[in-house]
Amino acid sequence: MSADARSLLGRVRRYPYAVACLVLMGVLAAGAGFLWIQNNQLRVMQQERAQEGEAMLAMLVGGSVQREELAAARAVTRRIDENLVVERNLAENTWYFFKLEEQTKARLPELHQLSAPVADKSTLYKRIPYTLRVVGSHGEVAAFLRALETGPRLVNVTAFSCAKNDPSGATLTLDLSVDLLGKK
Repeated sequence: MSADARSLLGRVRRYPYAVACLVLMGVLAAGAGFLWIQNNQLRVMQQERAQEGEAMLAMLVGGSVQREELAAARAVTRRIDENLVVERNLAENTWYFFKLEEQTKARLPELHQLSAPVADKSTLYKRIPYTLRVVGSHGEVAAFLRALETGPRLVNVTAFSCAKNDPSGATLTLDLSVDLLGKK
């Protein structure tokens, strides 16, 4: 064995930690280089496929209509995502109902967020159940229900019951069970 090789072997035995760190650094650098190359190749492939898709869309007779429809679908999807509620954000979720109460002049003597169903089969969204009681005149209760149905939050009325509070029918009580659509 040559003197250089013996000298190198002596240093490896004398500084095993430093040698292990150098070897590890080399392996990690090689891995990072490999991933960087793969990332660049995938980026180029994605750009090529995007250009091919744009070319195909431009070649179609109704390409401009499809682009408009795609933009509209994306806008609707973005709007839906913006209006989803977060189950843990109880204050904001409750405030939504109180804003409707303020707008319609109906009263909400009871409002309860229930625990979400564990076995929810929906893969995209989470159902957040609420029970609430709305009291007011026929017009106020109807306005509250209309505002609930047409408001920005996605609401599904699962059950309801309506009763007169007095014999004249001037005030109504509407008990609702609703599900707000939330983020998973």
